[in-house]
Amino acid sequence: MNKLKTTGIASERERLLNAQGGVCGLCRLPVYADAVLDHDHSTGQVRATLHRGCNSLLGKVENNAPRYGLGSPGRLAAFLNNAAGYLQRHAANPSGLLHPTFSTPEEKRLKRNAAARKKRAATKTT
Repeated sequence: MNKLKTTGIASERERLLNAQGGVCGLCRLPVYADAVLDHDHSTGQVRATLHRGCNSLLGKVENNAPRYGLGSPGRLAAFLNNAAGYLQRHAANPSGLLHPTFSTPEEKRLKRNAAARKKRAATKTT
C-alpha cells in the first residue's frame, strides 16, 4: 500500500471522480464543488469521492454503528443494504396508520397559534 501525501489529495479526488463518471460514489448524483476524498477511518483505505454531506452522514453512521450493535463491518453493511429496501417498501405507508406522536403541518400550525394566543393573553393581563 502506498500512503497518499497531503499534497496529492486534490489530484486523487479528481482522478477518482473522473473514474466514477462525475457522480458521488455513494448517492450516485453529480458532484460539483463539494467533493471530498472518502476513506475508512479504521484502515485508512481511500474509497471514493463523495459529496461532503454524503461523506458526513456515512461517517456518522459508521462511528455510531457499534453503539447500536452493528460494530462489525459485515453487520453494518447488511443493515444498510436492507435499510434501502425497507424504506422503499414503506414509502407508500402500507399499514395505513400514522404514529400517535406525528403531527401534520396543519396541526403544528394550530398548536403554534394556540400557544401564541395564550402568550399574548398572558402578557395583556400583566
